[in-house]
Amino acid sequence: MPNSRVLPWVLQVLIGLHGSLALGADVFRMPEGLRSLDLVEVGSPGNAADTNGFGAVAYPYRIGRHEVTTAQYVEFLNAKAKADPDGGLWNNDMDKTRSGEGARCEIRRTGETGRFVHTVASDYANRPVSHVSFLDACRFCNWLNNGQGEGDTETGAYTLQGYSGTDGRRIRRNPGARFFVPTEDEWYKAAYFDPGKPGGPGYWRYPTRSDSQPGRDPAGSNAANWFSGNLLDPVRYYSEVGSFPNAAGPWGTLDQAGNVAEWTDGLTPPFLRTLRGGAFDSDDAGVHTSTPNPVFSSISDAPDIGFRIAAPPGGGTVPVPPAASEASAPVGVDFPRRPWRDAETGRPFFPLAWFSYQSDEADLDELAAQGANLVLFVNAPADVDTDEQTTCNIVRMLRYLDHARSRGMKVLVQTSAWHGGHARNDSAEIARQRRWIEAVRDHPALFGYQLYDEPEYAAGYSLGVEARNRLREFSTALTRTRESLRAWDPKPHRMISVVFNLVPLSTWTEYLPAVDSFQVDRYPLDKDQAYFGHRGDWGPLMMAWSMAHGAAALHRHSHLLNPSPCMQGVGSEHTESGMLGVWRNPLYDETRYMAYSSFTVGAWGVFHWIRRFGRPESPYITDNVSRLYRELRTLIPAFERSYTTPPFTVRHNHEGITRGFLTDSVPDVTTLTLEDADHFYLLVCNNSGTFGDVTLRLRGLALGDKRARTAEVLNEDWSRSLGYSEDSGEWILAPHPMCFGDVNVWRIPKKSAEP
Repeated sequence: MPNSRVLPWVLQVLIGLHGSLALGADVFRMPEGLRSLDLVEVGSPGNAADTNGFGAVAYPYRIGRHEVTTAQYVEFLNAKAKADPDGGLWNNDMDKTRSGEGARCEIRRTGETGRFVHTVASDYANRPVSHVSFLDACRFCNWLNNGQGEGDTETGAYTLQGYSGTDGRRIRRNPGARFFVPTEDEWYKAAYFDPGKPGGPGYWRYPTRSDSQPGRDPAGSNAANWFSGNLLDPVRYYSEVGSFPNAAGPWGTLDQAGNVAEWTDGLTPPFLRTLRGGAFDSDDAGVHTSTPNPVFSSISDAPDIGFRIAAPPGGGTVPVPPAASEASAPVGVDFPRRPWRDAETGRPFFPLAWFSYQSDEADLDELAAQGANLVLFVNAPADVDTDEQTTCNIVRMLRYLDHARSRGMKVLVQTSAWHGGHARNDSAEIARQRRWIEAVRDHPALFGYQLYDEPEYAAGYSLGVEARNRLREFSTALTRTRESLRAWDPKPHRMISVVFNLVPLSTWTEYLPAVDSFQVDRYPLDKDQAYFGHRGDWGPLMMAWSMAHGAAALHRHSHLLNPSPCMQGVGSEHTESGMLGVWRNPLYDETRYMAYSSFTVGAWGVFHWIRRFGRPESPYITDNVSRLYRELRTLIPAFERSYTTPPFTVRHNHEGITRGFLTDSVPDVTTLTLEDADHFYLLVCNNSGTFGDVTLRLRGLALGDKRARTAEVLNEDWSRSLGYSEDSGEWILAPHPMCFGDVNVWRIPKKSAEP
């Protein structure tokens, strides 16, 4: 450990040296007492992949011996972040004095915009930098590529040009890059592949040349900074890089196990970057699986994530890795069809529903007038903290259910606090819960129980073992609540659900075993996409993408019923002003598209968010929702009859996926086929661009004869001819134009008109 009295002076000197410290051919040289950015060479090109498919690299390359340190990043900041806003290359989460105790790399900023100065305390200087995003790492690499000093951060290894978005597919390594974030295979090979492994070349389980879990002794040959019942350093959290000098990897790298998880350019399109190596708060440091990444995208920064750099061999180059779209070919959605069912009748129940925080008889009257058939009563009288409260709330709930029945409404009751009693094993509270359920369970207006609203926020989504334990405890409590509800109310079709917000960017899959189905909050992806057609990355497409992931979940969980979209208010009056700015004058066309595109990729029913929650009352909202519900009510018989058994299949001439953003699971045009007693229906949504020649080919359409007929677009004043092709055995709907966001509901009479 260098003399601590010298280091503060050294770090102050760094402020003025950033322009004069040359980048050598092999090393990012730092002043005495600070770690340099040494690079080790990884050879044996053309090695085979590990059994999990990772680690094959066809070329030699170099990779950092250490993680990038805080002192190295300070030099970068003092060169390139003198006017950078908080949240850019530097953010206040790096500094305990600004953001409180916790794991922070302790980079502090002083001065005014344009003259910001960044420093780090001596005892953090050689520890890994944290709270850096993948894009921060890319900009650091660009700076190295361009000679440090005033070198550009926006070009070089990566072409960024100010990009700060989440779509990782837009950012890839450029040809000729001199320093870069390693690919997942490059990182993996450096950590685990050993050409000299006893018994022949192969992979270790841990990046310490060991198949056994590391210890934590700095002098040990198999050791790392990880969580083993407690934190190794509960004060500073991170170890100085190289603190385990005898636990080097096969090529001489250090700390690829533990300390901080490290960015690679691996990507789960379009958002989630792959993390490797575990961290100080991981419970299995550096095991040869990727660090679970529930939410972190290219712009995320977290206390347990850092990076190391890679480079070509001296005087050489490395190939450009394939783009994410090339490495992971998109596929269309194929979803099971398992609709919700009425607990009383067992028949499919198609919800046209509202979330209502505060609801009463007048609220039910308004909802019924709009055409709703279900309300999710969030603040329902379901609290059971005392025997007296339980008795009172049973009476209130039954009165509410009586009125709902008189208006033809069903009720989904939120019981979001009930999991607490199960988490505590509070037998008295659980007994009161049971009494409440047994009092209301036979009411014909009761549809089911909502366990929680946005559980992914409640337990968080950090990487560490303590955070994962909190998540496990919370999801277990919800599962126990579900089991109790099933025992107390044994009706086989009684709905138990949750609301998710961050699908798929969350820990949402942890909760799927606890529910029968779920609703997904959907609104513009970012606040710049607040109205129909704004920019090229239309917010409502996030809905379709989320629904596609929900449909995939049905394949993995056979008990799940189809999810339902929960449409947030969006529109031209969208503003950001606390809690009042989200739900504004939704445009009918956008709301309608959000609903129908969801149906075609795996959804069932419609929820709207949210009533009586401080939002101003708006006649536009009532009119638009009522209009949508009126149209959908004409289709409910078809949904109930044929959703599970499509009456015919469809081919068309736009089955590919051409949009690059958010739609890697959603084809350009998606369809759904239905029928009722008198008509066949074909729902068609354009999720991509403008097409002048959409041609629909229908196979298995059971019409009475083969005479040509007319297909009309529901609630619109245009139609197209529908003719039968003897050659293909298909009915062909004549070519017609569609624009991005269009929804056509084609209605085809089962009987042709008389000649």
